[in-house]
Amino acid sequence: MEILFSLIGNRDPYSDPEGAEPGPVLSLLQQRTFDRVYLFYTGSAYLERARTVEEAGIALSKGTKFLLANVEFDSSADYEEVFGKLKSAALQIADTIRSVPHTLSVLLDPGTPQMQTAWFLLVRSGVLPARLLQGVPARFAGGAYRVKEVKLDSGVLPEVRMTGTEVPETQRRWFTAATSADVIGVDPAFTDVLSQAARVAQYDISVLIRGETGTGKGLIARIIHESSERQNQPFVPLNCAAISPALVESELFGHAKGAFTGASAERLGLFRSADGGTIFLDEVGDLPPDIQPKLLRVLEDRTIVPVGEDREITVDIRVLAATNRNLEELIDSGTFRRDLYERLNQFTLALPPLRDRPDDVPLLVRHYVEEWNQRYHESKSIDDEATSMLLQYPWPGNVRELSNAIRGMCAASMGSIVGANLLPQAILSHFNRKSEVADLSVNIPKEGVNLRAYMHRIEGEFYRAALDLADGNGEQAARLLGLNGPAFRKAWKERFGGE
Repeated sequence: MEILFSLIGNRDPYSDPEGAEPGPVLSLLQQRTFDRVYLFYTGSAYLERARTVEEAGIALSKGTKFLLANVEFDSSADYEEVFGKLKSAALQIADTIRSVPHTLSVLLDPGTPQMQTAWFLLVRSGVLPARLLQGVPARFAGGAYRVKEVKLDSGVLPEVRMTGTEVPETQRRWFTAATSADVIGVDPAFTDVLSQAARVAQYDISVLIRGETGTGKGLIARIIHESSERQNQPFVPLNCAAISPALVESELFGHAKGAFTGASAERLGLFRSADGGTIFLDEVGDLPPDIQPKLLRVLEDRTIVPVGEDREITVDIRVLAATNRNLEELIDSGTFRRDLYERLNQFTLALPPLRDRPDDVPLLVRHYVEEWNQRYHESKSIDDEATSMLLQYPWPGNVRELSNAIRGMCAASMGSIVGANLLPQAILSHFNRKSEVADLSVNIPKEGVNLRAYMHRIEGEFYRAALDLADGNGEQAARLLGLNGPAFRKAWKERFGGE
């Protein structure tokens, strides 16, 4: 059996916008036939490219089977990270084909120089037994594309020896190289949600993940996908708030060539790219109103219609969605469809804010410090004063704010001890305000005071001031006061007569 490993790069599937000149992978497939091709793509940005290569490759050779493997990098220019993750993903796949007689080839051309170097080291060292193939473009090969095999036994290339080539058993999970993030938490408020996520993953239904910004909704979505029967298929995240309303339909459902100005080639879209897998719609409350009925159609009929086409295309996908907004309020205001809400909300997971997970804060602090030290080969530690303040802070930005705080403090520290003076300004300001409140003098008039009425009035003024500072945004106002959104809105309406 002939097997090919190849990354998907910026020149795949085609080297030109019009799709006239095949890129590295398709150029090779026009010259050589393989029984099985593993396409390593780096996140959803390259998944659509991989799917297009798959479609074109099947047309070239009907007997070739294509499989996709997701390998995500924080930095595709970091040699250590690229090598470690690519090695883990490649060996996991190699382990599954070990019992099948085969010849493995690796195409060097696609990807960054760091990725090409990682492939070379894996093969040259013998960690990954394979041939190295290099495509020579037509302009450098006398007018016709040529495939060259790198001669590793020529005596020209140096030997490379490596230790620690075995993949730890805990990492032997196929296609999970994308998720390098650890799930940290022992607080029951969080572990209960993890248990629910693992349970609902078994059933092919839509899940709505609710929670404040930075609570880890995307991580929970990955856990659901990787615990489901679709785990070996693509996982495609889409931030609905980050794409242009004018492009969202093409982004989701694809378009035909010439469908609009600038559509120089056909595009599959994320739903067709994710076929067989899971699509994760983050910030679904920001989905444009004119797209919502089309998404509802996908959920009900499992069909899409690309922009500029009349034909319906069947897709097999599971939809997970997340939001930090109050969808019920959006429904009442007419900006979100109730029928779409009901389709997305077949099961709800509510992630607790970090302030409701006090037992997890010290674990997370230690984790992010250790992560920093391992990545940058340092030995930072946070002193007792700074640690105490980190544990007392309410973390309105949740886990994301905590991780950013630790990284910023470690980066700013000149020595190995990270002091309280390096805490982010938001945290220092929080404790300064607490000190001001603690020093507040109290004067009680001789005739006495109705304390409950007085405190009610003061509390109402804080609510109004927070809303003014947040430009009327209830979620942000709640965070300014260290409250959760639903409790803030309920108190504002029922206790203080707000709208």
